[in-house]
Amino acid sequence: MISRSLDDHLPSSSTAPHPLQRNLAPHLHPFAKPREYTRALTAAKIDRMFAKPFVGALSGHQDGVYCLAKDPRRAAVVAGGGGDGEVIVHSLSLRRPLLKIPQAHKGMVGGMCWTAEARDGKRGLVTVGKLDGVIKVWRSEAFAPGLRDKEVFEGNEFGEGSSAQPLDVLDVAGALGEDGFDFDEEGGGLNLDQGKRDLIGSQLEPSMTYVGKNGFNAVDHHREENQFATASNVVQIWDEMRSTPLSTLAFGNSQETVSSVRFNQSETSVLASVGNDRTMCLYDIRTGKAERRIVMSFRSNQISWCPTLPTVMLLASEDHNLYTYDIRNLETPTQIYKGHVGGVMGCDWSPTGEGFVSGSWDRTIRLWNRESGKSRDVYHTKRMQRVFDVAYTPTADFVLSASDDGNVRIWKSNASKKLGPVSTKERQAIEYREALIERWGTVGDVRAVHERRHVPSSVHSTIKLKRDMVESIKSKEDRRRKHSRAGLEKPKAERKKAVIVEQK
Repeated sequence: MISRSLDDHLPSSSTAPHPLQRNLAPHLHPFAKPREYTRALTAAKIDRMFAKPFVGALSGHQDGVYCLAKDPRRAAVVAGGGGDGEVIVHSLSLRRPLLKIPQAHKGMVGGMCWTAEARDGKRGLVTVGKLDGVIKVWRSEAFAPGLRDKEVFEGNEFGEGSSAQPLDVLDVAGALGEDGFDFDEEGGGLNLDQGKRDLIGSQLEPSMTYVGKNGFNAVDHHREENQFATASNVVQIWDEMRSTPLSTLAFGNSQETVSSVRFNQSETSVLASVGNDRTMCLYDIRTGKAERRIVMSFRSNQISWCPTLPTVMLLASEDHNLYTYDIRNLETPTQIYKGHVGGVMGCDWSPTGEGFVSGSWDRTIRLWNRESGKSRDVYHTKRMQRVFDVAYTPTADFVLSASDDGNVRIWKSNASKKLGPVSTKERQAIEYREALIERWGTVGDVRAVHERRHVPSSVHSTIKLKRDMVESIKSKEDRRRKHSRAGLEKPKAERKKAVIVEQK
C-alpha cells in the first residue's frame, strides 16, 4: 500500500509557504536521460538541416577531368588533367585557374604529381600522357612554396568579394595577378605584360621531356628524392636529371597493364601498384625487385597509402567495394567498405588517417571512417557525372572531386560545418551538439535522422536490386550446402573471398 504524509505536502499553517520538493543532486534527476535524448534528436535534426557540403566548382576544362594532383605544401593549390591533354593549376581560395597548359599532351593526361623542391628553390609538376607515351616536367617559380604574399586579398577564405592588385610574385595561395597565368594559344605566349612574360617565360616549354615505349597510366613522386615512378605495362623509376629510367620493376615475366602506382610516405623505398590483371604488387626500389604480389577476385583501379599507418593501404576495386590491407598479412583484407553501386574509380586518405574519400562510376562521392565498413556521408549533384578521381586537401577540411563533365568540385569534409568565424558561445553549442550525437547516434530516432541520406533515384533503385541479388546468392549457397556434400564445408567468409592467391 502506498501511503504519503500530508505534512510533507501541505503548509503547516495558513500563512506558511507551500512546501516545494527540490532535488539537490542534479545527476539523480528522474528525467535526465529522456531530456538528453530529446536534445540529441534536436541536435541530429539541426545537423542535417545545415548539411550543405557543396562549396564550389572550378571550371576551365574543355573536356572531362580524369586525374588530380594536390600540392602537399600548399593547401590551396590543385592541378587537374583533362581528356584533351590540357593541364590547369587551380587556386581553391580564389576559385580560378592560375596556370593553363593547353595541349600539354596529345590525348588524355594519364597522371600528375608535384615534384620535390629542387636546389634552386623551384618546384615542378610531372605529367604523363596516356596515349602519346611522353613524360614532361614543368618547372617554374610559380610552383615555389613559401613565397611571401605581396598581394592582399580581402574577403572570406574562399576569395569571395576579394580584390587583388597584380604584382610579380605569387602569394601563399599561389595567385599571380588578377587573372592568373593564362596561355594564349593563338599567340603562343602568355596573356601577361612583357615584365611578367619574362618572369615566367620558362613555363612555355617543359624543363625535361622523357619518351616511353608505351602510354603511361599513372605517376607518383618520391617524397624526398628527385625520383618518380610511372605505370605502363611495367613500373619504371626515373630520375629528373636522366633521360632513361633508373630501373624497371616487374614481377617475374608477367606483362600486365599497371593502372596505378604509389610510394609509401613513411617507408619511401616501398612502392605498390595495381594492375588490370587483378593483381597488387609490392616493390623495393633499393633492390629493384618485386617482393610480393596478390591476385584478387576483381580488378583494382587505384591505390592509396595511409599517412599515419605506414603498413595500411587502401584499394578501390571494380566490384563496387573498397578494401584495406596490412602489408604484413596480405591473405585477407582488414576491412571491406560497401556502399557504392558502381566501380570505385578513385580514393584518397585524410591527412589524419582516420578516414578517406572515394569516387565512383555511380556519380557519387562517399566519405568513410577507417573503422567502419559503412560510409558516413554521400555527396552528389544533378549535373555531376562519373567521378574519376578524388582528393583530400592537406588541411583535411575539404574534399576535391574530378568528373568527366569538365569540373573540379570542392566539398566540405564535414557537411554541416560552418565556414567563417565562429564565436566562443556558438562553438561551445556546436561541440555540445556533436557530443550528444556521438553518445546517442546509435539509438532510435537519433540514428534514423543522423544516418538518413538522400541519393539519386538511379542509385536508390540499384541499391535495392543489388540487395536482392546478394540475398539470392546467399540463399542459393545455403540450399546447396543443405542438399549436397558441400554442406560438410563451412561457409567462406567475405574477407576470404577477396584474395585468390598470394605470390612471393
